[in-house]
Amino acid sequence: MSNLRQPRNLERDRARRAMARCVMARCVSRVDAEVLARAVQTSLGYVPPLALPMLAERTGLEAGILLAKLQAAEDIRLEPECKQRIEICSGRTCAGRGGAKLIRLARRLLGVGMFQTTSGQKIRLEPFRCFGQCARAPNIRMNGVIQGAMTEKRFELLLGVLGRTKP
Repeated sequence: MSNLRQPRNLERDRARRAMARCVMARCVSRVDAEVLARAVQTSLGYVPPLALPMLAERTGLEAGILLAKLQAAEDIRLEPECKQRIEICSGRTCAGRGGAKLIRLARRLLGVGMFQTTSGQKIRLEPFRCFGQCARAPNIRMNGVIQGAMTEKRFELLLGVLGRTKP
């Protein structure tokens, strides 16, 4: 079955590379790397790794410098957007009241580390320094909604509702 997926992946990669070339061809000859990356992102939804060598060549930047510049830009995505974003407060109060346990639980149940996305781009796990809701610690934020007084059991149930784990 993996052999059947390979050609599709190759075709998809070729299509993304061709799309990135087309986008860059439409841009003015000397363009800032971020402007060019945003144009690629507008067409593809994110800046795929395949486009980075082309961006580096077009802007005259070394690959490492280009990558650092794009990672520093908050609005540029180097991965496809996920369906669900879970942020767990890692501030002092939340960590002391169970936030650190929630982080370990999420990593175990989802099978990903921080700043990683599950297969199929379904759930992305991220730490967040402080939501400013310390009285309700520990806190998580799911797709922009802060949920306080989170217990391990409630968190496990929420992940189950998302369809990723079995509570």
